[in-house]
Amino acid sequence: MRLLLLPAVATLSLAAGPRPTPTPTPQLTGGFGKAPVSGRGRKEGDRKGVRITNESLVTDPSKGRLTTSRNVPTPTPRAKAETGKRAAGANASPAAAGEAEAAGQPEEGEEYWRAEARRLRERVAAIKESIARLEAESRKLENDFYAWDDGAYRDRVIKPAWDKTREDLATARKALPGAEKELEDLPDRARRAGALPGWLRE
Repeated sequence: MRLLLLPAVATLSLAAGPRPTPTPTPQLTGGFGKAPVSGRGRKEGDRKGVRITNESLVTDPSKGRLTTSRNVPTPTPRAKAETGKRAAGANASPAAAGEAEAAGQPEEGEEYWRAEARRLRERVAAIKESIARLEAESRKLENDFYAWDDGAYRDRVIKPAWDKTREDLATARKALPGAEKELEDLPDRARRAGALPGWLRE
C-alpha cells in the first residue's frame, strides 16, 4: 500500500507546485541602447520639437530680450554726489552754476562727511584685520600642508585652500595702500568742498 501512495503523493505535489515562468525571448533594440519606441516617435511626426540654431536665436534687442551678464559696481557716496551735481548742473543755467561754485558752500553736509570719514576708517581697519586673519590662516595651512601624511588629501584639500588664502592675502595687501591714501586725502578733499574740519573727527 505504501508503494501505491508514494507515486500518488508525488504526482499531487508536482501538480500543486508553482509553474515556472517562461523566459522572455531577447529582442534586438537597434544597438547602443536605442529602444524601438524612439523610432516610433520619429515616424509619427505629429509634433515637431523645437530646434535651436544660430538663425533661430534672437540677436536684435528690438525683436526680443537679449540677456547679458555684466558686473556693475555699486556707486560710492562720492560717486552718487558727483552724479547728483552733474544732474543739477545740467538743469541749471551756467551762470547759476558759477554762482554756487563762487559761494563756496559745501554741496554735502556734515552728515555726509562724518559718514564718509567713518566709512574710510572702517575700510582701512577691515583690510588690516583681514590681512592679519589671512596671514594666520596661511601659516596654519602651510603647517598642515607639510605635516599631513596623506599626499592625496594634502594636494586635493590643503593646497587649494592655502593657494586661495595666499591669493586673498595678496589682494588685501594691494588694497590697503589705496584705502590708506583715500583716508589720508579725505581732509584735503573735504576742505576743498567747504566742509569744516570738525566734521571728519570721530
